[in-house]
Amino acid sequence: MPPKTETIKKWHQLSYLCAHCRACTVGDYHKLGRVMNNCPSGTYFGHEAFYSYGKMELVRGLNEDIITQPTKALLDVVYACTLCGSCSVNCKDHSGLGYRAEDTVKIMEDLRAYLAEIGWGPLPVQAKYGESVRTNHNPYYEPSEKRTAWANGSKYPRKAETLYFVGCTASYRQQMIAQSTVQIFKKLGIEFALLGEDEWCCGSPLLRTGQRKLAEEVAKHNVDVIKDSGAKRVVTSCAGCYKTLKLDYPKMFGLKPEFEIMTTADLLDSLLREEKLRFSRPLNLHVTYHDPCHSGRHVSIYLPELEKEKVFEPPRNVLKALPGVKLTEMPRNRELSWCCGAGGGAKSAYPDWAIWTATERLKEAQETGAQAIVSTCPFCRRNLSDAVEASKTPLQVYDLTELVAQAL
Repeated sequence: MPPKTETIKKWHQLSYLCAHCRACTVGDYHKLGRVMNNCPSGTYFGHEAFYSYGKMELVRGLNEDIITQPTKALLDVVYACTLCGSCSVNCKDHSGLGYRAEDTVKIMEDLRAYLAEIGWGPLPVQAKYGESVRTNHNPYYEPSEKRTAWANGSKYPRKAETLYFVGCTASYRQQMIAQSTVQIFKKLGIEFALLGEDEWCCGSPLLRTGQRKLAEEVAKHNVDVIKDSGAKRVVTSCAGCYKTLKLDYPKMFGLKPEFEIMTTADLLDSLLREEKLRFSRPLNLHVTYHDPCHSGRHVSIYLPELEKEKVFEPPRNVLKALPGVKLTEMPRNRELSWCCGAGGGAKSAYPDWAIWTATERLKEAQETGAQAIVSTCPFCRRNLSDAVEASKTPLQVYDLTELVAQAL
């Protein structure tokens, strides 16, 4: 029998509070006006085990020695989940489990961490990018010295009150986001610093797949180099970096930042309200907005209802201010947003399912009549773009910074 650690034992009694009510399988129909699925995993794989309440049975089964072997079926149920947190929204408000646990994503992440502790996880492809983080400081198997290749030779200071934490995906895979962000900073006269090779992966891909020991190592490094930069505020393009720096570092590792952590959308919204952000070029574009899970409901679930607008409105405020831009919301938006399909290690381990999930989102976007879908996460941009290519959907995909840079 695998040994029990506190990582899994602490959820044993709480697992009995899951009443299998299935509220976690659909969005809040009082707000949506109709029944709409909210769990990409359960919807795609079609078995109850893949929903949140099915995973709670795994927690119980592991604690009670009912599950004794790491079968492929078990590992698929555990890892074929984007950790989007959509299940948490209804569960938190409608069940004893949700009230006590507050965020079911914490349970799913602990489940993966436990499998790593006993040698059952992570999946091989996830362990491989963990090794890349250890050796290259990014999960993409890219040389660390090429982290700022997107800057095309331009040099930036290492110390400033504003630090731009670019993130791995914007550094290596969605470089147009880093380039647009820096273009905005320059145009607005914002002095900023870059860490260059000293910026390591934030650790989000590691935390989502249970690789916590290595995640703590990179977290300590990042906090140290940010402190050395003298930054008073850290601005990040990546929703995963934002959640990891803002929530995971202090809660999981006791690393309480002595600096403000902002998304690019937060910064742009504050500049807009201070009348420091003005646009001169009309874009003439009809858009819809996709809320990233990490910077959206993963943060909002800890806030009272009246404070949730602090999380969801900044990118919308900026989009509405762009000249010639029309914003139409998809039915599933804000806390009820359908996941892009890339997170939680899903894109690397289950690429077909990741593309299916993103394609479902594109269908919803098309129904609005929009020409483009906009987000504020490089990973969302990447997976939505891959789905556009795979499905031949006639939609453009943008990060918010790209549109802002065009309109300045």
